[in-house]
Amino acid sequence: MGLPFRLFTAAYTFVMMSIALFILTCGILGKKIKGRPLVVFCVVSQVLQWLGFLWPILLYFLGANDELEMASAFDIVTYTPVVLFLGWQLAHTFRMPFLHTFTAAVLASFIGNTSNSVMALVVERYSPLFDRQYILAFVLLYIPYTLTIGVAWLASFILRRSEFYRYFSALFRSRTRAVLTFLICYGLMCMMPILHTLFPGIDPNAEYGVLIFSFIIVGLFCIQFVAMYTAGQDRIKAQEETILQQQAHMALLEELQQEIRAFRHDFTNLFSGLTLQAQEGDLAGIQEFMKRTSGYFDEKLGNEIAQMDGLSNIELYPLRSLLTTKLAKMRQQHIKGVLEVIRPVNRDQTMDADDLLRAVGILLDNAIEAAAKRNGLVRVVLLQEEKQLYLAIANNYDVTPDMAALARKGYTTKGSSHGTGLSSYRRIVARCRGCAMRTYLKDGMFVQELHIPTI
Repeated sequence: MGLPFRLFTAAYTFVMMSIALFILTCGILGKKIKGRPLVVFCVVSQVLQWLGFLWPILLYFLGANDELEMASAFDIVTYTPVVLFLGWQLAHTFRMPFLHTFTAAVLASFIGNTSNSVMALVVERYSPLFDRQYILAFVLLYIPYTLTIGVAWLASFILRRSEFYRYFSALFRSRTRAVLTFLICYGLMCMMPILHTLFPGIDPNAEYGVLIFSFIIVGLFCIQFVAMYTAGQDRIKAQEETILQQQAHMALLEELQQEIRAFRHDFTNLFSGLTLQAQEGDLAGIQEFMKRTSGYFDEKLGNEIAQMDGLSNIELYPLRSLLTTKLAKMRQQHIKGVLEVIRPVNRDQTMDADDLLRAVGILLDNAIEAAAKRNGLVRVVLLQEEKQLYLAIANNYDVTPDMAALARKGYTTKGSSHGTGLSSYRRIVARCRGCAMRTYLKDGMFVQELHIPTI
């Protein structure tokens, strides 16, 4: 075969594998396939795979004369940077954590490469011999690599219908689980090349193909089982937190009801005095009564009613529950909590809901702990604008915070076991495209602002 035909065949196989890898990764992540990222990935993947041809040549000069050994090294060394780029690309395209998308790309590489290798070996074993090498290349290369896209579409369809991405995402809510999942998936991706290296004399018959596909099914089943179990545990924990938040919400309602009853009793007594003043024509006394009653109402009920109105303006229920819980915690610690929600807060934020809850939770916990010991005050402001959600959490303090030290990783004034909250908060904001944060001191208050773009 001529050099142009060889180059075209290699390029064709690279493109087919790139498309299949992209389709599978999007299926694992539960995302729709986008044309522009797919084209960019195919181009970059071509370059990386052509550069990967240098590795077999290097191994040949190092003494690796076995074709299978060189092919195995080619698969591992080439596809690692390919899936690395795909993970980075999809992390920016879908605004997801890099480790999540990278692991999905690695798992997709395991499924795609394993399926392609099995089909190529089976076709090579059972296809008839041809005298013309072009027809042989068509049978041994073009057919298996073309069918790989079909397998990728089928696998992606099954993964979407089974909502595999929901369970897969549960494995990345903890850094330890995320790293362990990545290592397992990377081991699966390297399994086929390692098997070819350890057992070069394997007979690629139908039983061999069934065995390898069984590995794929068992691997995916184990991952989904662990993911479903993890998601179930997280769901139970979330339900327990929701129950606690609802209890806090009910406690707020009961406290408001008791305040209304007390106000009604006091107002009745005060109104009796007003009647006597009205009979005597004491206009100045009536005006003083109205002034005192207005201040009494604001002191007793105004803040609670404002909090209830603010909470009802938050359409994102988990955020509403979180704020209810934190406001109840402030009351328990005798900290005055002020909530201002000027406009209804919708769900159309670019930041993931879980990340938003973690970020707000960290800021509120820090504000509660740092508030002044006497007459502590924490103010929370939410302003939903057309293009962004503005969030500000401010607290008073006894000791002026060191603004320069706050920027250092792990800084804390609470002891050696603390200091990770702000670091986690900064990581959450950093992985949300378009989000911005600001920290400053103003009028005796320590203020932390967060700007989150809308979708």
